[in-house]
Amino acid sequence: MAQTHVDDASPSDEDGRAGTTRRGRVVVAAFGVVCLLLVGVCGVLLWQYRQASALESQQRDALAAARDTAMNLATVDHATAESDVRRVLAGATGEFHDDFASSAESFVSVVKDTEVTTVGQEADAAIESWNGDSGVVLVQVRSTVTNRVQPEEKSRVWRLRLTMDEVDGVYRTAALEYVA
Repeated sequence: MAQTHVDDASPSDEDGRAGTTRRGRVVVAAFGVVCLLLVGVCGVLLWQYRQASALESQQRDALAAARDTAMNLATVDHATAESDVRRVLAGATGEFHDDFASSAESFVSVVKDTEVTTVGQEADAAIESWNGDSGVVLVQVRSTVTNRVQPEEKSRVWRLRLTMDEVDGVYRTAALEYVA
């Protein structure tokens, strides 16, 4: 009897294995591309988060400095007027610093002559606009005021628009405007 040898691997089986190998490579390559895209997206999101965190930190510092300036302006005593002025000037820069420094002597004189005492009670602040390392902050501060002519306490509300500039890593008041 003649035996015929049958080959176990038919041409269609070889094509199937080759197709499976090609499909496997395509799947691995696609998976690699997806992983690279995910890493890229995560990198972009991390960068955006850090930028937002840095901006939030800058604005928080500017708000705190603006509140401090408002409280310093709203807290003046005739007995300590010179040191009160120095405290305001310490948080000032630019035009506001120069203007306040040039009028400081007459300011102290008026405060002493009229025996003014004003005590800041509370300051609320919000960012009006922001541009890089500077911004405009709106502040409302409440204070009580007494003086020689009117010794009973009177409550006052001040509304200010402060331009805050970063100087040597610290926010200082560069301009001040009273808002009605």
